[in-house]
Amino acid sequence: MENNYSNDASHVFHFFLNREYISIANAKGIYLYDNKGNKYIDASGGPILCNLGHGLKEMAKVIGDQAGKVSYVHRIDFTNPPLEEAAQKVCKASDYTMDKVFFVSGGTEAVEIGVKIARKYHLDNNKPSKTCVISRWQSYHGSTAGALAWTGSTGRRSDFFPYLHDFHHIPPAYCYRCWFNKIPETCNLDCANALENEIMCLGPDNVSVFLAEPVSGMSLCGVVPEKGYFERIREICNKYDVLLMFDEVMTGMGRTGKMFAYEHFNVVPDILALGKGLGGGYFPIGAVAVPGYIYKKIADNSGMFGAGYSWGGNPLGCAVESKTIDYLYEHDLVEGRSKMGKYLDHKLEDLNTHPLVGNIRGMGLMRGIEFVEDKKTRKTLDPKYAFSARVAAECMKRGMFIEYSGGCDRGQSGDMIMFGPPFIINEAQIEQAVEILSQAFDENLLSDSSNFLTF
Repeated sequence: MENNYSNDASHVFHFFLNREYISIANAKGIYLYDNKGNKYIDASGGPILCNLGHGLKEMAKVIGDQAGKVSYVHRIDFTNPPLEEAAQKVCKASDYTMDKVFFVSGGTEAVEIGVKIARKYHLDNNKPSKTCVISRWQSYHGSTAGALAWTGSTGRRSDFFPYLHDFHHIPPAYCYRCWFNKIPETCNLDCANALENEIMCLGPDNVSVFLAEPVSGMSLCGVVPEKGYFERIREICNKYDVLLMFDEVMTGMGRTGKMFAYEHFNVVPDILALGKGLGGGYFPIGAVAVPGYIYKKIADNSGMFGAGYSWGGNPLGCAVESKTIDYLYEHDLVEGRSKMGKYLDHKLEDLNTHPLVGNIRGMGLMRGIEFVEDKKTRKTLDPKYAFSARVAAECMKRGMFIEYSGGCDRGQSGDMIMFGPPFIINEAQIEQAVEILSQAFDENLLSDSSNFLTF
């Protein structure tokens, strides 16, 4: 077949195949600089990942120093000092609620390993029929076949649906668009009780794990469950011997104002998946952490967990993860800096009077905005406008990158953006970011468009 591309064209298989991409040549602090010298506020820290800010020389030094010692040993055959130190620091950060850590290369891998740990736990607990995974609609857990099957974001699943194993979903804890047409004051946590119904329909002996994001990521942009939701979920899981797994790939490592988001909800998961900010934005790394009773059940029975990836537990990633945790504590970037999250929330509230702003939500430095056509009825904007994509594009013109998403109304429509800046952001920078967003709203963004894609 004829190749119509010249040799000097880009050979990168991009996400958007027909978009001309800005080339980022440098980054420092909360700013990105393109190859033409233009500066952009990184208001979403990439995909809510660059927690420490860009251009830290001490992080580059950690990578260089470790590469000069040993960059790789196979985890099945060896351990290494950075691996041991990194695992200890994750457990210490949880106040040793978590006792063992399995390292991987990113969040999707962490979710898959977490589900496999649940499977292995039940096998070694002499309950081999427990295989079903239950998650929630409007969730996102990763892009590989397993993680995508557990994902409840219909737009992300649609192209690859024929390859997905049939797993089970319940409604999200999404009070702004309650699937049960209730209000929080009188809802009786129907969205949590749906888990018990699903377990009963599948048969308790067949259900392995319930998988959930404690605060929703890009599929719902910062939705926080109603008080008591996860306590009820924990109660149901305990009743039917179903493991509770939190996907904290986005929320973990301080994003919500605590080291782990589960600390906000008076529950402790049986399995904790981490990624993104675990490496501070400097190296691809993920992890699964479990309490001692999960590990002990496997250790005392089969004594082996035959899953993983070649680069899991590599010394480079572990050295970066260890330094990331040290940096968070040394610079008081979690609870001590949570006031920046409150300030961001305060400034975003100034946008509430805009006729298209329907809901502002989130925790810490993870704040989402949902746009609507009608604030009273909460009617979504027509997808033909690609409104959130247009907002993001207008912000980019004005010097700010921000993540956008869609499909919050059962995957059919809905527009959102998400703030998730580096933890080092200050009040003046927050004010500038919110002002750029406000200016973007003033542009005429409500016109038909086929040039923007959302999902």
